[in-house]
Order: sequence, then structure tokens, then C-alpha cells
Amino acid sequence: MDADDQYQKEDRDQQILRRLANIEHKIDSIEQTTAFTLRADAKRHFDSVKSIFGKSLRKAQVYLAANGARSVQDITKLLSMNQPNVSRALAYLQKEGLLEPTEYIGGLTYWSKKPIDQTIRISIFLQKEFNLNKDGLIIK
Repeated sequence: MDADDQYQKEDRDQQILRRLANIEHKIDSIEQTTAFTLRADAKRHFDSVKSIFGKSLRKAQVYLAANGARSVQDITKLLSMNQPNVSRALAYLQKEGLLEPTEYIGGLTYWSKKPIDQTIRISIFLQKEFNLNKDGLIIK
């Protein structure tokens, strides 16, 4: 590859990098706008959160334990719960739009909270409401 070809390749690479940076900036702007909108209407959203969890300690614990680094088996072990109960809670919270599977490694599915958790601070609310630590364990 001569110097002219190398220059054109670097120029194309720089254009691609600029475009990616621009896309990332737009995504960040959209996420910030969404966060402000959600926070402005936080009371309505918290009413939804309260209805999703109700008085279910199990759902709150499973939600808090799903931190992106835990599979169903890890959550089951951490919380000393039956696997079918944990699976049902995960499926319910996924259907409600609060959790999502984020990785599939070695046949295991790892679960994470969606960004709305940080936006309207669902985890903090559940910790206070159910007297739990950040991993979903009961504070004694």
C-alpha cells in the first residue's frame, strides 16, 4: 500500500470514527432527555412500580439481586430461594419492562436492570420499602 492509499484509508477510518462519535452523542442526548422526562413524572412511575411489586418481598429481592453479573442459579443461591420461584419472578419483571437478559454464557442467562432503574431510582426505593440491602438480602 503506497502513501496515498494509506492516507485515504486513514481518512475513511477518521470519517467512520467521527460518525460513530456523533451517533453516541445523539444517543446520550436522547437518554438524558428521556431521563428528565421520566423524573418529571416520577410520582406516576412510582405508582406503577408499587403496583408491580405490591407487597412481594420475593420480587423485590430478585429484582435487586439481578445486577448483570448473576444468573438464575446465582440469584437462587444468594437468596436461598427455589429456582422455579426465582425464574417466575424474573419472567414477571422482564414482562413488566424492569429486567432484561444481558448475557448468555455457558448455557446460563445473566440478568440486569434496565436503565430506568437509575433514572427513577427503583433499587433505592425497594431497599427502603422492604428493608433490603443492594443485593436483595434482608437487613437484620
